[in-house]
Amino acid sequence: GSADLLELNKVQKRSMVSMARACLSEPSNPKVCLMQGPPGTGKSSTITGLVLQILYSRMEGGQRHTMPRILIVAPSNVAVDELAVKLMATRSSLPESIRFRLIRLGIEKAMKEEVKKYTFDANVERIIKMDTRQMKAAETLEQDQKTKQMVANQIFEEKIAAESAGNSDLATKLHRDWKEKMKQINKIKDELKKPIDSKAQRDLRKSAEDRTMAGADVILSTLSSSLSREIDQYFVQGVGTGRSAGAMRPITVCIMDEASQCVEPEALIPLKLGFNKLVMVGDHKQLPATVTSMKAKNLDYQQSLFGRLFSFLTGGGSNQVETTSSAGNTPPMVASRCPVLRLDMQYRMHKEIADWPARLDKP
Repeated sequence: GSADLLELNKVQKRSMVSMARACLSEPSNPKVCLMQGPPGTGKSSTITGLVLQILYSRMEGGQRHTMPRILIVAPSNVAVDELAVKLMATRSSLPESIRFRLIRLGIEKAMKEEVKKYTFDANVERIIKMDTRQMKAAETLEQDQKTKQMVANQIFEEKIAAESAGNSDLATKLHRDWKEKMKQINKIKDELKKPIDSKAQRDLRKSAEDRTMAGADVILSTLSSSLSREIDQYFVQGVGTGRSAGAMRPITVCIMDEASQCVEPEALIPLKLGFNKLVMVGDHKQLPATVTSMKAKNLDYQQSLFGRLFSFLTGGGSNQVETTSSAGNTPPMVASRCPVLRLDMQYRMHKEIADWPARLDKP
């Protein structure tokens, strides 16, 4: 149902459904899915559709906390932000009660402006602000301040009237009353401004961090930030969250975009997080990662994990696979030999430009 939110073509839809099926069936079986998407074939729309499909087909009884948790990674901030913006737009079209929560991890100054309100820190600060207000009973205090201010204004008007009528005794008494009211108002203002003590502040921050991470259904990050302090703490070391957040759902699916544009060690960083469904989206026909060292090049360092798996699964270039990994040592994630899905409908390129590589591609 949720996939209808996106206008996907037949191939995109078929790819999305079969990848979602691979990610959702037999949860304990490791699986890798490869999707080849040349530029302009709507990869990010297909990924967005896949995310919705995984989240909502596993949600039980409309309860958000029952969704699986997805990590989305890519080598560059630009690629991560492109997906974040797509997901943000889709999210706003969903009913509020079941809107998935996303957080964007990484260095804020490298992010797009509109994504910054979804960062881990921005979320934590928002919760701290709300909790602090609650702790001080700010609503009640502000209401009290408003009421007292109205009374003070009333007294002040009466004082002015008494002065004009020449009733100086009454004017003096009213002035005293007015000053007393103003003193009470300033006391409330100070109460609202007063910082809470440092232990309470630490507890608030810890609870806000726990709740932010516990509530995130989709986590977006570059490959190099995918083992950030927060992720390492919650998903690798498994440091328990406080009572307010409850148990931490594990990350079950990782989607790696631009997987053909990063070197292999970089693609391996998020694998430490213990998920066993990996979806890699890339195009090995595009330029690989930039590697300047000749020695590294000669040792095939610029080959991506996507490229290696692609040639392994399609039976091409087996020689390359042999030289870079011991043949008998196939990782269990690859052993399930899933076919490579391929997007082929052009949305961005001029027909004649798209036609040329398509002709070249035919055997």
